[in-house]
Amino acid sequence: MDTPTCGIATIDHAGHRCLRLHSARGTAIIAMHGAQLLSWVPSGQSDVFWLSPQCLPEPTAIRGGVPVCWPWFASQAMPIGAMSHGMVRNRLWEVIATSHGDSADANHPLSVTLTPAPGLTPDDPLCRYATPLDVSLRVELGQSLTQTLTTRNLGERPFVLTQALHSYFAVTDVAQVQISGLAHQQYADKLSGAQNAVHHNAWQFDQACDRIYQQSSAAAQHHYTLTDPAGKRQLHMTTGGSQSVVVWNPGAAGAARMADVPDSDWHHFVCIEAANAGADRITLAPGSQHTLTQTLTIAPWQA
Repeated sequence: MDTPTCGIATIDHAGHRCLRLHSARGTAIIAMHGAQLLSWVPSGQSDVFWLSPQCLPEPTAIRGGVPVCWPWFASQAMPIGAMSHGMVRNRLWEVIATSHGDSADANHPLSVTLTPAPGLTPDDPLCRYATPLDVSLRVELGQSLTQTLTTRNLGERPFVLTQALHSYFAVTDVAQVQISGLAHQQYADKLSGAQNAVHHNAWQFDQACDRIYQQSSAAAQHHYTLTDPAGKRQLHMTTGGSQSVVVWNPGAAGAARMADVPDSDWHHFVCIEAANAGADRITLAPGSQHTLTQTLTIAPWQA
C-alpha cells in the first residue's frame, strides 16, 4: 500500500465518504456522515478506535469511532418525538475550515472544522428541535488528537444542552483494562438504577456497564487514563468544558441484541465519553456558547 501524502484528502473508508488527515505523527479519518471520527492511528501504533465490521448503511448512525451526541445525551431534556442522542449522528456535515499545519511542527497540527449541512425542509429534525443553535466540530491531528465541539445559542431563549463525544476505544480484552480518574466520584448506574454511588478504585470491567460519573471538583480540565496491559499501551484523555464522563460497554447479552455489534466484539472496546450529562447540564443563555473538548494521547505501558 502506498504511503498517503501529508495533508488533507477526500477518501472512501468503510463504505463512507471521508476526510483523511495524514502527517508524520499519524492518520485520522473523519466521515462526512455525522462528522464521526472513524480512525486515529498514531505513528507506530494500531488504531485507537474500534469500528464495527457490521455497521449498517447510511443514513443509520455509524457504530464505533466517536459519534457526536448533540444537543441531547440519550433522552435528557429531549422534546417528545426527538431522536435519542440528538439528530446530528446520521446527517451530512460539511467542511467550513481547514488548516494544513506543518507536518514537522507539533505546534501546528492539521485540522478540519465541520458543521451540519443546512436542513432542507421545516420538518428536518435540526430545524424543528435546534433551530436557534449553531454547532461546529474541530478535529486537530498533532502529537495528540483533539476534538472541540462548540455550541452557540443564536436564539432568544435559554437552551438546556446535554451532549457527548461517544468514543469507542479499541482494547485487547476489556476484562483486563483499567480506567483511572474515576475513583471517589459519584455515579448514576443506568443498569442497576443506583444513584449517587461511589467507586473507590480504578474502574475494571466485571459486567455490562452504563454509568455517568460526576466530578466532585469544578476544575477546568479533568484527566482519565485507560490502561490496556494486553495491548501494552495507555491512552490519556483530557476533557474540558465537562464535569461528567460516561463509561459504557454492553456486555455479552447487550451485544447480542445489537445488529451492528458482532457477538464477541464487546470484548474489544470500552466507551469513555467526554460529556455534559446527568447533573452536568449546560444552560445556554441567548448569545452565549459552550465548548466541549477532549484531547487524546497514546503512550506505551509496561508492568
